[in-house]
Amino acid sequence: MAAKWVDLLRMRVGGSPSVEQAITRPNISFLQTPAGPIRIRDSGGQASSVIFACDGPNVLENYDAVFELLSPSHRLICLEMPGFGFSWPSSSFDFSLQQYAAIVAHAIVTLRAGPVTLMFPCAWSYVAFLLATDQPSLVDRLVVSQCPHWDGEQAWSTRMGMNSGLIGTPIIGQLFLAVASQRVSDMWYNNALPPGKPTNGFANPARKVLSSGGIFYLASLAQTWAQAKNLSFQVTQPAVVMWGGSDRTHRRSNPNSVLEYLQSGKILVFPQAGHFPELEDPERLKSLLEDEELWNSLRFHHRGRATEVKHRVAEDMKLDRSSTINVGDNDREHQGQLRERRNPPNSHL
Repeated sequence: MAAKWVDLLRMRVGGSPSVEQAITRPNISFLQTPAGPIRIRDSGGQASSVIFACDGPNVLENYDAVFELLSPSHRLICLEMPGFGFSWPSSSFDFSLQQYAAIVAHAIVTLRAGPVTLMFPCAWSYVAFLLATDQPSLVDRLVVSQCPHWDGEQAWSTRMGMNSGLIGTPIIGQLFLAVASQRVSDMWYNNALPPGKPTNGFANPARKVLSSGGIFYLASLAQTWAQAKNLSFQVTQPAVVMWGGSDRTHRRSNPNSVLEYLQSGKILVFPQAGHFPELEDPERLKSLLEDEELWNSLRFHHRGRATEVKHRVAEDMKLDRSSTINVGDNDREHQGQLRERRNPPNSHL
């Protein structure tokens, strides 16, 4: 049983961060939600909306380059989900997939942003799948990343020590992160980014938020989601899965397995990208969002026939433009560098 009450009690006792510490950019503010105020970043404008969810320990400040590049052509809205960054959840928040999806739906409606493109990475991909399944009118298309089938996600969480070990142990996990959140954050970037890539560009914004009153309630989320079994999603919107091939934490994950949830989906593998393919190269994301040929083909595919789901490991799939799984255009010259899935490095996460 998840000990989320520990984090909620810590929050009540510790007080909330000051607005001055949290409002670090002109387009950052707080949005009132049924789960409490969440910190958001909104570029504004009338263009089509792309909503991002910060993949903690990433925070809003990690998206500076994305906002600079994409805000002239899109309305960008970035959310720090409840329990992370400066989004302190209410005492009734239960950390469930359903409640996270409800918060995102509330944001879309309140900000009058829909129908939106959801750019939800890693664990938040399943929130995007749930929202797209249950409230399809709010979602135009999806871009997700590093998300295998739910069973694969649970296996990954176990390997990373989130469904086991310190973080997966009720009460112990919450208390451990209460004193070691910055240490765990730094370790995560060391493992998740490609080998040899400097980590400070990602780690420094997270460190600053965590040292200024930000929160990282990963234990409460992991313990709650570990109890979710036999999840099923039916995503009818066009969807692209970005997959970083140099993410060492996902060496044993099968990216193709997530296609079971997507009626019209395509996987793009970027062999040199790590856990954050959209943030490590914002130009890559811009090219993807503006690839009309790709999106039109996915919409046509959905209208014409349902996707035939084939359970094949990613390494056995033909990597060409007509396949369901592709090497991303920006990394096409690196097709031969796709590595077989090996055991991940030891991690205390």
